[in-house]
Amino acid sequence: MKRKVFGTVLSLSLALSAFSVYNSESVVRAESLSSIKKKQQENAKKAEQSKSKLQENKSSQAALEKEITRIDTLTSETDTKITKKQADIGETKKEITVLKEEIIEVEKRIAKRDQLLKERVNSMYESGGAVSYLEVVLGSKDFGDFLDRVLALNMIAEQDRQLLEEQKKDKELLEEKMAAVENKLSSLQKAMQDLQKLQQNLKAQMAEKDRLMESLEEEEEHIHEEMHKIENEGAILKAQEEAFRAEQARAAAREKAAREAAASRGSAPSMGPVSGNGMIIKPAAGYVSSGYGMREGGMHQGVDIAKGGTVPIYAAADGTVIKSEYSPSYGNVIYISHSIGGQQWTTVYAHLSSRAVQGGSVSKGQFLGNMGNTGASHGQHLHFELHKGPWNAGKTNAVNPAAYW
Repeated sequence: MKRKVFGTVLSLSLALSAFSVYNSESVVRAESLSSIKKKQQENAKKAEQSKSKLQENKSSQAALEKEITRIDTLTSETDTKITKKQADIGETKKEITVLKEEIIEVEKRIAKRDQLLKERVNSMYESGGAVSYLEVVLGSKDFGDFLDRVLALNMIAEQDRQLLEEQKKDKELLEEKMAAVENKLSSLQKAMQDLQKLQQNLKAQMAEKDRLMESLEEEEEHIHEEMHKIENEGAILKAQEEAFRAEQARAAAREKAAREAAASRGSAPSMGPVSGNGMIIKPAAGYVSSGYGMREGGMHQGVDIAKGGTVPIYAAADGTVIKSEYSPSYGNVIYISHSIGGQQWTTVYAHLSSRAVQGGSVSKGQFLGNMGNTGASHGQHLHFELHKGPWNAGKTNAVNPAAYW
């Protein structure tokens, strides 16, 4: 009987123990699931926050690009107005110079006539005053002498009249010329004031752009190079094919002309180097402010040439324009395809203040535009790239341009 009770108690104890273990495991599993679920919710929240920040960042970048484009447009318009105003000032200065020269000539004529009139007055004073017609008539020897005297007096009177009229006209002309000079000088002063205002506006626009560029946390060149990888990539690649075919045809024509010229001289044609110094020319005067190579923000796949003032940009070699455009990253930019010794090369000229070519072929040293500060740029400079082969968004063909000029 005791054994039976003991067995029953033991079974009940084991059952309760099993139930307790099961219940504990259930609680643990429930807590684990709750913790996992909580973490998943936290991760989902973080992911949503990251997505929101990314979207906000993209919106900020888009707004920044739009503002940079607006400032670049205003800057280009202001540059054009300044150039025109400077031309107007130059023309006004030339007109003032001509007017002053004309005034000198008029003053000389007036002074000469003044001298003649003074001599005439002195002569009349020394002879005792004016000679009357009666004195002339009474002094005549005969009728013929009388006629001669009357004719002489009339001629003198007519000369005096013409002299006085010319003197009057020249004095009036002198007054007109002087008034014209004063008007031109006034116009010149106003033009100079307008020019100063335009230059102040330009300076303010550049300062605003610098402020925007400084707001970017990442490294400038790396940013605009990354941005540029997705800008019109397809259009550039397509245009590049057409440009290179055209450039191959031009290169073949140049080589044929060179061979024919060499044959006529009885010597072999001299081919330019395919690599090494001298293959291209340095596209702009100035110092290399940033060289080719790795930088803090990433790879700088070109060189920056900087210089103050109006700095012309030239084609580094004979070639065909692939694309001439404005982009938010590179600003005013020109891509040129070259065929040198059978090798395809591509050059890129970025941040120009303006573009002088839109398409077609260009010659080595041809003017492309002036150095500027357009696009994602901080300070006036030329960003220049050289690619051995066609340009691509990854810039895998980029080489150091400084090694080839």
